[in-house]
Amino acid sequence: MKVLVTGSLGLIGSNVIPGLAARYDLKLSDIHEGEVGGRLVESLDITDYESVLRASRGVDAILHLAIASERTFVTDRDRFHAGDGEEYLRFNEVSIDTNVRGTYHIYEAARQNKVASVIYGSSLTVFMGAPAYDNVHDNLPPRPSNFYGVTKLWGETLGEYFARRHGLRVCCLRLGTPHPHPQLAQFPQWLDGPVSHRTFVTFCDIENSMIAALEAKSPVFGAYMIVSASRTSIFDVSGAAEIGWQPSDFIREDVSIVPVDLAATR
Repeated sequence: MKVLVTGSLGLIGSNVIPGLAARYDLKLSDIHEGEVGGRLVESLDITDYESVLRASRGVDAILHLAIASERTFVTDRDRFHAGDGEEYLRFNEVSIDTNVRGTYHIYEAARQNKVASVIYGSSLTVFMGAPAYDNVHDNLPPRPSNFYGVTKLWGETLGEYFARRHGLRVCCLRLGTPHPHPQLAQFPQWLDGPVSHRTFVTFCDIENSMIAALEAKSPVFGAYMIVSASRTSIFDVSGAAEIGWQPSDFIREDVSIVPVDLAATR
């Protein structure tokens, strides 16, 4: 299977590509050129439709991981998360360009080039807004926690439209907080807020969810919560059994990782 990957140099892409490369013929892309696991990453601006159209010719699937990342923009996190300041406004504008316009280009190019499926990297943030749900499952009404979550929800909705209207197979993976996360040591207070160990998903579980999504034959559209197991989890990931995925990792309260089958015995 030949797979175009967007956002290859990002946190998730750079951690899952080595494993995916052992199974698939990957065509790696990012806004910048670079290298992941000894493989070249070509420059691709997904806000340029013609570039996306060219890049997606001849592939069987697109793994769409490119996002506007706040790590690129934010220096004053308190002001940003309060919805104030130039960084907040700038990030939202770039999110519209990348997460909205760019995602539309991915779906439209896939349709035009008869790509079989798009695997869309969505986010738990589509459900994590206030007031918080006590228990979260895939069929709840969306409740985005921030503007980024709104743009990810838009990408899911657009994917459902392309699946229903044009027959493009779309699988949305609602990914939790990638773990181990490089900013956790810098911002340990995350664990006291909406981001906690129970929102974490290991890179192994992320990679396995992508393999499951790429290889599943049905349904035409689906959106699934992808979170590793934990003792106090409020996230019901059972829906992802539809594509043959379940978590293999368990996150302890101290954010260490053990296999799910060992967690019950320790």
